[in-house]
Amino acid sequence: MNKIRIKPIITLILVLALLVCATACTNGKRAGEEAKSSVSTDISAVEKLFPSLEGATEIEWEQVTLGSGDSRVPGPTDYKFQGYIVLSDDVAQKYASSYDFTEAKPDVTFENIKEREGNWKYSEDFCKDIIPEYYPGSVWIDGNTILFSMTTT
Repeated sequence: MNKIRIKPIITLILVLALLVCATACTNGKRAGEEAKSSVSTDISAVEKLFPSLEGATEIEWEQVTLGSGDSRVPGPTDYKFQGYIVLSDDVAQKYASSYDFTEAKPDVTFENIKEREGNWKYSEDFCKDIIPEYYPGSVWIDGNTILFSMTTT
C-alpha cells in the first residue's frame, strides 16, 4: 500500500508559493539587476543641481535610481546625478583662473551617456563652491566642459 506523505507536499507547495510571491513583489526586478537611469538635456537642471554655477550653455545628465526605487519598499531611495555641463568660454576662463586645479582621473561610470574623453582637472575648492553641501559628489573640468557625479543622501 502506498502512503501519501502530506508534510513534504505541503512544504513544497509553501516553498513554491513563497517563490511566486517574492517574484511578483519585486515588480519585475531581479536580484543584482542594475540601477534604472534616465537621461535629460533639460538646462533648468543646472540651477537645481548647481545653484551657484554660472555660464552653463548646455547639459547632458542622467539620474540613476539607487536601491530598490520601489515606493512599496520602506526606506529612502537615493539617486545619483551625473553628466556633463558645457560652460560659456568666458565663465570657463574665469573658473580656470580662480582655482588651483590638479590633473585627475574621474571614476565615473555612465549608464546611458557616452563618455567623453578629456584632460580632467580637479579642485576641492571648486567642488565646495559649486556643489550644494547636501549633495556629496565631485566635479572635474576640462576647458569649458564639467564632468559631475553626485548622490542624494
